[in-house]
Amino acid sequence: MRRVLFVVMFLVLAISVSAFDVVLFPKERTIKLNESAVFDVDLSHDSAVEEVFEVFSTDVTWDVRPGSVLRVPAGKALKTNVSIRPLNVNPGAYNLPITFKKVGSADSVREMVYIELISPYAPEAEYLPAVRGVATIDQQIDPRKGVVLKLSLENQNRRLLDKVEVKVRSKIINKDYSTSLGALEKKTLTFIAEIDARTPPHKDALQISIVVPEQERAFQFDLLPVQYEITSYGTVLPQVDAKREFLKRTENVVLTNDANRKLSHVYRVPAWFVKRWFVSSNPEFVVQDGDMTWEFALEPGQQATITIVYNYRPLFWIFLIVAVVVGAYYLFRSPILVRKRARVVGTHEGGISELKVVIELINRSNKHVRHVKVLDLVPHLAEVVHEFRDTILAPTKITPHETRGTLVRWDIDAMDAKEHRILLYRIRTKLGVLGGLSLPVAGVHFVVDGHERETSSNKPEVRHG
Repeated sequence: MRRVLFVVMFLVLAISVSAFDVVLFPKERTIKLNESAVFDVDLSHDSAVEEVFEVFSTDVTWDVRPGSVLRVPAGKALKTNVSIRPLNVNPGAYNLPITFKKVGSADSVREMVYIELISPYAPEAEYLPAVRGVATIDQQIDPRKGVVLKLSLENQNRRLLDKVEVKVRSKIINKDYSTSLGALEKKTLTFIAEIDARTPPHKDALQISIVVPEQERAFQFDLLPVQYEITSYGTVLPQVDAKREFLKRTENVVLTNDANRKLSHVYRVPAWFVKRWFVSSNPEFVVQDGDMTWEFALEPGQQATITIVYNYRPLFWIFLIVAVVVGAYYLFRSPILVRKRARVVGTHEGGISELKVVIELINRSNKHVRHVKVLDLVPHLAEVVHEFRDTILAPTKITPHETRGTLVRWDIDAMDAKEHRILLYRIRTKLGVLGGLSLPVAGVHFVVDGHERETSSNKPEVRHG
């Protein structure tokens, strides 16, 4: 039972997805108004069962009949014919759609046939309008230039045709033109059909009909369709408008799609990572391969705007503040630099017993400094050794203090620009100092440019052992 169901489902599936082919030939026939045009037909399909087809035309002014019932066995092809007879049609040339449809299905195939109808009467008996035409256009059309149509017309009888209407139709063209033809005259006309410059690229077919009005009726002559293609053109064009200010530049970038199709465009600005710190934009940029990038998808004629600001003012303010700080430092720093250091020169029972203290004075300015007074304090646990060589400037005054220690003072009348002085003395501790000793700072008072100023040295640390 399952096997039977499987076979049935397979057959149903095969029938539902089957397709068929139609070959109809020739595609052109010339008949009289009281005749029928007969076309040969080869019909085949890939269905696993026999199929039945029907044939018809959506134009009800024509009678379409098959030569036999269109019943096509499985795996075989049917050769037959289709007869097409005009019902209420004037002489002329017609493109007639013929549809073949599989019965019981929506599958269909549409074919076009070209039928030229002529009068059944002899030319000398009656001259009915008869016009032939050949249309040519460029296969590739640039929509900015329009469609240039060249139409060659021929009046095939000896009648004067005062009014000949030319109707041009396609997906994008709907134009009517009017002219006249003398007896047996041949004429070539050139028409230009203006179309929208932004027409997107596509393939199309130009349908051309020639209509000759005749009192209460009209004679229509359809030309074979002319195939053509609308080509693509254009790109995205950037336009940059820059505005410069102090350490700031603003760029307004307008991207315009002048193509006739939708385009994606990436706008790039090279900028190494430090430069990007000073850049802002609207919309925000994305860093890609070291560049700032903006990506847009633009329809034909659409624009996008980018505002890019390069602002280096923060960097300027940073430099300015640093310069002001450095300038203020050099402007307001003390012209006298004081350095104090001490070195152990004697020990007793593993402790510090004697130190040599050196005070350096440097006039680092280009100014003359006067009335320089150097004050140094010796801790209470030590005393100054009163031994000064002639080559060393001896203290002007040494004043002991009961609680604070001993005050050592030097008086220097003046120091020239860039002058370097060294003051030296020794101190002896009353007890051996183990480990280390911290000495107080030395202070300097002086007069420069008529103003009294003061400064101090570092606080030296002495270590032993």
